[in-house]
Amino acid sequence: MNDLEHTWPYQGSKLILNKDLKPYLKRNNKNGIIHLSLHFFLIIFSGFLIYFLNETFYQYIAIIAHGIFIAFLYAGLHECMHKTAFKNRRLNEFVGYFIGFVIFRSFLNGRFRHMAHHTFTQHPEKDPDKVDFPRGYLDYLKHVTSITIWIRIADNLVRHSLGRTNSSENEYIPSSEKRKLIKETRLMLLGYFFILIYSLYFSSTFFLVYWLIPRVLGEPFLRLVRMVEHTGKDESPDMIHNTRTSFPSKILKFLYWNMPYHLEHHLYANVPFYKLPKFHKLIKPYTDEEEPSILHVHVEILKQIWINKKSKIKKDSLQI
Repeated sequence: MNDLEHTWPYQGSKLILNKDLKPYLKRNNKNGIIHLSLHFFLIIFSGFLIYFLNETFYQYIAIIAHGIFIAFLYAGLHECMHKTAFKNRRLNEFVGYFIGFVIFRSFLNGRFRHMAHHTFTQHPEKDPDKVDFPRGYLDYLKHVTSITIWIRIADNLVRHSLGRTNSSENEYIPSSEKRKLIKETRLMLLGYFFILIYSLYFSSTFFLVYWLIPRVLGEPFLRLVRMVEHTGKDESPDMIHNTRTSFPSKILKFLYWNMPYHLEHHLYANVPFYKLPKFHKLIKPYTDEEEPSILHVHVEILKQIWINKKSKIKKDSLQI
């Protein structure tokens, strides 16, 4: 293995020969369009369920399902960030900006932030997406409930619309792109403002019932999946040991655009999402990592929190 694979910044893997890798790097528009269309079909279908199940208990289940489908559009945004959702560059950008608006996330900020995450995966200071291991059960719940995530999203929208970036963002957002980021954020807020005015003027709850409330309710389910990717893994530049591939149900693989194959994605981020299942078979012989279910990972996280808590109590008692 090349020594560069075990250093920050990450500069790519040499596990697979170029001739074997090349077929997996080819992109097309068809797979992305079909996947996105099916994902939007689920959103529209669950929206109709909310309407037809009005004033029944099942309506609340439909709202949660609807929210999950909307929240998991993040996976499509993620692919557009990598420019791998579609072969056509303009289509990647258009879909990326559109999804970003729908889920209240800046496409440009997300792209630069995510590139820094790939370059410095699990770096204690330079990985902006690093999820510190929960210090306790309250810390775990704070992350799963997504309270801190929504605070960050709101903070980003306000600051960026005012033309302000913080010291952390200045590390990964190119100066030449800040004007575009500010413009994008202002347009997003303008769009939200018009939707608010429309809703107030017509006394409409459409966007509240079919978008905002489900979007908020769906985020914790996305958090549960995203926590599995790196939480509890090594804080080292060794990609094989700092990233986790998990194996959920087929529906979750679909909703998350095959991102449970996360180790494969981090080793070779240019492989399109629709080729990851086959690419996993190529990568598997080179890894010695377990591939647990998402539930199993969370059970292990909760167990470790308990062990850490007991160890701290024991340590404190010995110091008295």
